[in-house]
Formats: sequence, C-alpha cells, structure tokens
Amino acid sequence: MAERRQYTGTQRLQIAWSVGIGVAMALIVALDFAIGLPFSSLVVALVLTVVWFVGLGGLGLRERSQWNNMVEQSSFTRQIGPHTTDLEKIVQGRSVTVSTAVQGVLSQTHTEVKTVVNDVDASFTVEFERDSGGESEGGVPTGNEELNDNFVIKGTSGNVDRILTPEVASALLSFETPGICTVTGDAVTYEVPFTALTADELETIAEALVVIAARVEEVGQTA
Repeated sequence: MAERRQYTGTQRLQIAWSVGIGVAMALIVALDFAIGLPFSSLVVALVLTVVWFVGLGGLGLRERSQWNNMVEQSSFTRQIGPHTTDLEKIVQGRSVTVSTAVQGVLSQTHTEVKTVVNDVDASFTVEFERDSGGESEGGVPTGNEELNDNFVIKGTSGNVDRILTPEVASALLSFETPGICTVTGDAVTYEVPFTALTADELETIAEALVVIAARVEEVGQTA
C-alpha cells in the first residue's frame, strides 16, 4: 500500500486548493458571460479570493502544528540560529540532526535525518531506498531476502557487503517510513519525502543511523 503522506504534503495540497479555487472562479465568470447570473461575479471572485487565502493559511498552520507536536513528543531539541539544523539529538555520544528542504516548486518539503561519520578516508556511496509497498525490485542483491524485498540497493556489491552486517540489516529493516538511506565516508542520512513524521518514526530513524555510521567507521579503520 502506498504511503499517502508522500502525496499529501502542504505544498501539494496548497497547489490543489489553488487549482480548485481557480476552476471555481473560471466557472463563475463563464456562467455569468453565457447566461447571466443574478449576483455579481466580481463579488463572488472577491469572496473566493478571501477563501483561497484562508485555505492556504490553514494548510500552513496544519503543517506547523504537526511538526510542533512531533518535536514535543520526541527527545530532539530545537536548534537556534541561521546556520543550524532544525533539530538535534545525541545518540550513543553521536549527534543526529534533522533538517527540512523543498526540492522544487512543485515538490513538498522533505525531511533529512543525518549523522556524521568520523575518521573514514574513503570515497563511496551506497543507497538503500525503502519501498513503502514492500515490493522492491532491482538493485544490488544481498543474502538477506527480507532486505531485498523492502529495499532497492545501489552501489558496488563490494561496498554493500562490507557495510551489511546482521546489525546493520536489522537497523535498515527498522525503517517503516519510506525514504532513502545514503551511506558515504562522510555521513549517513535518511531522506524522507515528507515532514508528517511521528515522534516514534524519528527516534527509530536516528537510532538506526547511529548503528550504520558505527559500522562504516569500523570498516574504515580496518581497511
């Protein structure tokens, strides 16, 4: 089953709302021109404009309320300053940060959870893309059937084999939120294509990233 949160982000709802109001205005004008209406189409247009602004504001407040509730229920703390991430938490002595970004004009806001990898001098990238439908196909095969069924894995088979341990596989499978886990010699990140996360989802992602980052450091120190 597809994750509906991938398609109901605030930006997309605001676009749909705007299109709906625009269509309503066009219909009113067309009807007034064709048959004449017993009321002023200009007045209706002004009313719809007010309704449009109210709707946009309401959708924005809805997203902000959801985000605030998530933060309050989680163990993450807000960061203050123009060059800081939105949230941060220390997990097993490691900083895990949360930031948001809009990928494009028609895209909804994405959430990125990240922890830094230390003391690894290697250039590589491995991606584990979590499929919300549980029907992933393609990518680098592993010896873990459950992992293959739930993730599309990209990268060289050698790097994938080095990273994957039973602990890392378990950490990856703990992700129930659709997204892409990107592993490099610098950081481990999990990018979710929406912001409507629960506190439990955020905590689970943070714990998993720390496990994966620790494995990358272990491999880097023994390489």
